[in-house]
Amino acid sequence: MYRFLTLLFFIPQLVFAMASSEVTFAVSPSIVKVHVLDSKGGHGVGSGIVVADDQVATNCHVIANSQGVQIAKYGERFAPVSMKADWRHDLCILQFKFLNIKPVVLGDTKKLTYEQSVFSKSYSGNAVKPVVSYGQIKALYSLDNENIIHSSTGFAMGASGGGLFDDEGQLIGVTTFKSPGRFAYFYSIPVEWVKNLLQQGKDIELTAQTELPFWDAPLDKRPYFMQTYDAEREKQWGRLFEISSLWLKSEPQSLEAIFTKALSQFELKDYVGAKKVLDEVVKKNSRHARAQFYLLKIAKVNNDTNQILAIETLLSQLDESLLQEAQ
Repeated sequence: MYRFLTLLFFIPQLVFAMASSEVTFAVSPSIVKVHVLDSKGGHGVGSGIVVADDQVATNCHVIANSQGVQIAKYGERFAPVSMKADWRHDLCILQFKFLNIKPVVLGDTKKLTYEQSVFSKSYSGNAVKPVVSYGQIKALYSLDNENIIHSSTGFAMGASGGGLFDDEGQLIGVTTFKSPGRFAYFYSIPVEWVKNLLQQGKDIELTAQTELPFWDAPLDKRPYFMQTYDAEREKQWGRLFEISSLWLKSEPQSLEAIFTKALSQFELKDYVGAKKVLDEVVKKNSRHARAQFYLLKIAKVNNDTNQILAIETLLSQLDESLLQEAQ
């Protein structure tokens, strides 16, 4: 027990401050509104990010099967001359001539840390100006060798194709989809896919969708992290255990797969098994706030006051809302 306490109190703490207003303001010129005309003559809007000279990244689902596409900035509208598409990853890059809008700086998701502060900028809610949302990185999910980012930066309709940034204003992701329900999870696709498409994609002229994005595939074809969400939301703990077991078989090193197994064990009241797995999670990543949260719950079940104090101290630094939830 005392060795566990020592590990908790001597974890190197990475301190992240909320991005300054200067940083959030600086990326605004690079965020554009995307207007589309659908096949029935209806008007839709989304967001886009200038990621290179004359090139704007957005989600493919924003423009898929549209009859016309334009972007708007500074009271002007611009029509793309061609585009590149990665339909599976829901990433499209519109190409223009003489756009003359400064691109963002592209970051690196490999450098991201759990509970690191981030912000998004988009036309969430069909806003007149780009709006900012602050949050933290809650989880990273490996998909096709890159990281899908789960953050607490909330967004609404119109935010698809917006930018997720670190506190230095570097683009780390494209705000793409959220889970259903009142307490939604918000997901961004990684900037590495933008870099790859910029370098490797071939120009096309049509917006006809050729493949469903990974997040909109049939449930059994979706990534495991999406399959587990529904089971957790519906409190189907046996099913969650089964999915996490399949996930671990497919990705034995996945931290989130390991954590999901522990979550299912906890809810099935296997506290001994859950604690063993949760200890493994925090040993790999001490900043995994949800793992610390469930370790705190187990400490309370066991009336272990020393562990309770230690974990509460750590959670107060990582995620104050989880600490309040545990009270």
